[in-house]
Amino acid sequence: MPAAPVKVTVLTTLYNKGAYVEEAVRSVLANTFTDFELLVVDDASSDGGLETVKAIGDPRIRILESTVNTGRASAANRGYDAARGEYVAVLDADDLMMPERLAKQVAFMDAHPEVCVSGTWLKAFGDMNTVIEKPATDAEIRSQMLLGLTLSYPSCMIRRSVVQAHQVRCDPDWLIPGMDHLFLVKLGLYGKYASLQEPLTLYRVGAQNMDHGRDRVSDRRLLVLETFRLLEIPAGQEEADLHLMLKNLHTVAPTAARVKALDAWLGRLKADNRKTLRFPVEAFEKELDMLWSRSFYFLADRNLKAGWEHLRLSKGFDTGKLYYLFNRLRRSRTTKGAARKNPSIV
Repeated sequence: MPAAPVKVTVLTTLYNKGAYVEEAVRSVLANTFTDFELLVVDDASSDGGLETVKAIGDPRIRILESTVNTGRASAANRGYDAARGEYVAVLDADDLMMPERLAKQVAFMDAHPEVCVSGTWLKAFGDMNTVIEKPATDAEIRSQMLLGLTLSYPSCMIRRSVVQAHQVRCDPDWLIPGMDHLFLVKLGLYGKYASLQEPLTLYRVGAQNMDHGRDRVSDRRLLVLETFRLLEIPAGQEEADLHLMLKNLHTVAPTAARVKALDAWLGRLKADNRKTLRFPVEAFEKELDMLWSRSFYFLADRNLKAGWEHLRLSKGFDTGKLYYLFNRLRRSRTTKGAARKNPSIV
């Protein structure tokens, strides 16, 4: 006899996070919303985490075990295949849920059938103590997705009918950070995004995070390239490297020529989007213009010619940025003059 359906499957993949998983599980079990199952997909943990979950002994917990480690993406896919809920709520094995998270996300998803995935703000703890805010609307989220995780995957609730109808799955060959972002990009092809504007997920920051100690520029370049591919944006590695400049991530030192190339790339990207309507035009161009404007200070601090080229190419006349650039030039000349008088200071 098949098991009865539930409103929500909470999906947690587990691999060697035994020090944290009991706290994560108990935060799910303490939710005020009760029509759920907690599906723990263990990916051959070797640190006792699986035994810890089994020892909790709550009938709402269902466990899928693996004899070999297959990676986070494959483990997540096994969870999506086995889920019974109308919605799948994600929680990483080292994070926590607020008691009202499921109730609030279910109410939101029920009221907005056009939304295929909703996230929440995060309350970071551990090595960081802050609230991480996320944009609220589909237009805002979609317009920012080319450069980062505009929805936080461990806070997401996903409409399982969309996952099943379109066979959306995580890429099992993607073994670096960003698997979750790419999965959410694919989901967005079939429905709208949203984010509840309160911190309903507690996000643990520390050495156990997948991206800890990694080469951020290299990882982000691969992520941008794959996002381009999924969204069928005509771009390659050069465009990805230019795009990273908007987040002050540089594969080479910034120069005036690179700034000019970035400006040209943004123009091509906007023109292409006006034809394809891949992103909401007004919100997308506003986001790109904001990132372009903010990049001035980083560029001016590292290369005066790059800063001047940015100022020359920018729309309008910004006296504040011109003043900043002149101050940088003055400080640079003062430092060079002092160095000529006293070579020991350089």
